[in-house]
Amino acid sequence: MNLMIYSVTGGPISMRASVRLSLSIFLALLLLPPMMLYLSADVSSPIYAKVDCYITSWEPETSHAGSSVLKVSRNVQGNETLESRALIRFDLSEAGIPSYSRILNASLILNTYNYSSGVSIEVWDVSGEPDILHTTWLYERSGMPWENPGGDIIVKWGEAPVSSPYVKINITDYVQAFVNGELESTGWLLIKIVDDQEGYFEFYSETTSETGPRIEIEYEPASLELSMDASDIELIQDGNTSITVYVSGGLSKPVNLTLDGPDFLQYNFSVPSAVPPFTSTLELALPENAPGGTYTIIVRAEGVMEASAPLNLTVVEKKGFLISGPSSVDLKGGFPRNVTLEVTSTGNYSGRISVGILGSPDWLNVSISPSSGNPPFDVVVTLQSAPSINASGILSLLFTGARNKVYEINVTTVRRKVAVYSNSIDWNLSREALLGPTNTSGVPLDRVNSSEDFSNYDVVIVLGGHKAPIDRFMPSNVASGILTSEEKVVLEQGGTVVHVEMQGSTYIVVVAGADRYKTAELIVSDDDGDGKTLAYELITGDPSGI
Repeated sequence: MNLMIYSVTGGPISMRASVRLSLSIFLALLLLPPMMLYLSADVSSPIYAKVDCYITSWEPETSHAGSSVLKVSRNVQGNETLESRALIRFDLSEAGIPSYSRILNASLILNTYNYSSGVSIEVWDVSGEPDILHTTWLYERSGMPWENPGGDIIVKWGEAPVSSPYVKINITDYVQAFVNGELESTGWLLIKIVDDQEGYFEFYSETTSETGPRIEIEYEPASLELSMDASDIELIQDGNTSITVYVSGGLSKPVNLTLDGPDFLQYNFSVPSAVPPFTSTLELALPENAPGGTYTIIVRAEGVMEASAPLNLTVVEKKGFLISGPSSVDLKGGFPRNVTLEVTSTGNYSGRISVGILGSPDWLNVSISPSSGNPPFDVVVTLQSAPSINASGILSLLFTGARNKVYEINVTTVRRKVAVYSNSIDWNLSREALLGPTNTSGVPLDRVNSSEDFSNYDVVIVLGGHKAPIDRFMPSNVASGILTSEEKVVLEQGGTVVHVEMQGSTYIVVVAGADRYKTAELIVSDDDGDGKTLAYELITGDPSGI
């Protein structure tokens, strides 16, 4: 038997050639990614019109229902336009298409009875619910006029030139809107001649059974599937990888890609949202402190439907160590602050680790304790900035062990604010002793006359004890409410007192002697022998250490 196969263009091809062609197609399909292999589309049974009629402008109150032929025309006579239009009602739910299916093609087919050449017809949907027996050019139904004579049209869904034996109009978007639940109309379509044309088109109505208006639909049923090109991955700490995510299905709406996984996992989808089918590259990255172990990750596609796929992630720890602590620190000029850094091992590393300063701003004093240790251990870094500047800079610490690591801290400092609260007598006796350190250090010194202003400062120096007289510069004796009963006894017995306490974020320092002269002597004293007066240490240093 001689077997011949005909090509699309009508010519015969040999059996051997057809085998080669089939093999080529098969191999090409194997090279397609999974998302490109679609299920064959479904074709619904034709949907025939339920009811139809036509209406005319020259018989504006006459209904033309039950006619075997529907007439659509447009004719301009002077200043008057005579027009007829057809109304057709379909029940698209008869197709049984699942919601959000992808409509590949939908056509309205009108079988031609008669027509004039060179004209095109349009398809619109109509608002309201016409009554087929009483619908006219002026009325949607009995007693209810159209807002616009000839029908209240909403959206134009298609257009095609008239022809014989039938006219096929693409209304894919209309059916898609119905399947998506987005139509504003109730299933009525209006057929009319394009506005700038003249002519006529007559076609068979629903009363002629299978030659009546019908809609043919080809669609892909709503479905959603998600797959990846890997189901198990292994990543080392501080490592990264990429995975291809395939999203397939027949949806007409976009879906969003999401990921459920451990908090430390960093990820990004190259295409986070799209209408299926599509592919997206999932980038995964681990921080260097990711805990070792096996984790289950769920990748999801979410929208009007949902699909998911699991991914097993194994985190492999490097042999070394991790450093955790703050990445930024705020200082106030002259005040020390301790910063704790935690050093922990990874991959069971237990070797010695040393710590040193790699780089530091010149206005920052840094001390480290301890300078080495075996993990796990804490490193306390003490920071103290110059008292009189506003600045920021990077402190770099070098950790040396199984490998070298640099840990950076962004340090910001603000100039400290200092005030003095005293009566005129104590101020005059101690003024030079206080202004000297402000001039040499650059830290300004304000004089305040109300305790309500104390909270605006980092340090407030109160001169005089509980018996210091008040005046307009010191309207109340705050020392009497700060000093303890024991400290008051010391003053009454001829001694001196330096009392330091925190009120909120402000250091309140009472400097008092048994009399005004002993107060003045105390402010310039150097009890610890470091060559710095008490006034200098209060204005530039750490009051808590006095």
